[in-house]
Amino acid sequence: MKFSVAIEKIIGLRNNSTVRAMTGALALRVAITIVNLALVTLAARMLSRHDFGSYSMLFSAASLLSVIATFGQQIFIMRSWSEFGSAGDEKMLKGAMTFSALACAAGVTLVGVPFYFWFAAEHDSLLALSATLYLVCFSLVLTSGHLTRSAVGVGVGDGLTYLLVAICPILYLTGCFITGAPIQIHRIFLAMAAAASFAVLVQMALLRRRVRVQFPNLGQSKSTFDLRTWITRSSKLCVSSGLEAANQYADVVIIGYLTSPSVAGAYFVTTRIANAFAMVTGAVYIFSTRHIPNLYYNQQHRQLDSLLDSVALVTLTIIVAGLVVVLGGGHWILYAFNPEYVSYYGALAMLTAGTAAVAASGPSGSILMLTGHEGRYLAIIGGTVLMRAVGFFLLIPWFGIPGAVAATTISFITLAILLRNAAKSAAGIDGSVLRLLTRLRHGRISLRPE
Repeated sequence: MKFSVAIEKIIGLRNNSTVRAMTGALALRVAITIVNLALVTLAARMLSRHDFGSYSMLFSAASLLSVIATFGQQIFIMRSWSEFGSAGDEKMLKGAMTFSALACAAGVTLVGVPFYFWFAAEHDSLLALSATLYLVCFSLVLTSGHLTRSAVGVGVGDGLTYLLVAICPILYLTGCFITGAPIQIHRIFLAMAAAASFAVLVQMALLRRRVRVQFPNLGQSKSTFDLRTWITRSSKLCVSSGLEAANQYADVVIIGYLTSPSVAGAYFVTTRIANAFAMVTGAVYIFSTRHIPNLYYNQQHRQLDSLLDSVALVTLTIIVAGLVVVLGGGHWILYAFNPEYVSYYGALAMLTAGTAAVAASGPSGSILMLTGHEGRYLAIIGGTVLMRAVGFFLLIPWFGIPGAVAATTISFITLAILLRNAAKSAAGIDGSVLRLLTRLRHGRISLRPE
């Protein structure tokens, strides 16, 4: 491998329009990560360990169910916008948008109502109502945010979706700190629900304007539906996205069930830190998923390779920097949340290795879903989630948090390997950072400005 060539290519990134645009998305994601960590820090500092653990478990459960309540429409509507929009098929596009709207309405009803009655049966009804409102509103903004990301831009799609939902409860907690007022957990969820509702309204207004410009005859067009195909596709995407969310949220709930809310809260903090740099790489994937469907369905393979080369280089840079920060400063980061969490540094190091592996797989999962291989993605996610859950029930009773961390890390590394291999074999696209080795070896890495 000629390292001088690699260095030259990395320096050339500054002249690449794709990377410049990606940098904007990256800056947005860094801001989102910082704001979310600030929210967790304030909650961990201002609530008792038991109350923070209870909040963490309820937040994780509601967030998991909010993803399930989308009924797979996050990816479905992005794919439909690119697939039918590129073909100029306004009738199918209108039908797909109508289908998504109805699916979202059905999802929040079928998931939200049982969640409220289940939680209210043993807890305060006001807290149950507040958590349910957050579940419903966040589910809706997840779908509107994904569509707006494709149609309008990353800033409107993800900036409104994730920044507002974190900033509003931060303002509430800050107000309680300044005034000395007691913190009520239900108001944290109400703040997040209100922010999500506002984001949906703004995104829908901007989307309507975009549709009028790009598809001026869409309003007068008749809707065409392919219900059998769409229901099958949405079902697979629903299960896939639900299992993917389980990778992020279910472990806190399971650990709280097997141990205690206090331990679940500590694990919640540890996973938030370990996922921080992976969340930053998510900016790169958010940017790429906006363009991958258009390039793929328009058969612009050269441009797709150039995009993925840039994504891989930026991802590799973030992973290396993230490992240095988290592993080198992990003790101080944990102390900032709560001095009692410093003892979890070993768990943080192991989790960081697992999240780094998933980040290195790049947008491989999105590639599978956006190119029609939802079934393959579903099998991989389902298998690794099952592996992780079995590991929890086998290892936590014997080893506690270290057992949970070991199960999570092994499942993450397995997930990364399987996603990369599946994207290569099924879609013919390597979205991982390992593509750089192959392309540099053959001198084919493409970073020319697009």
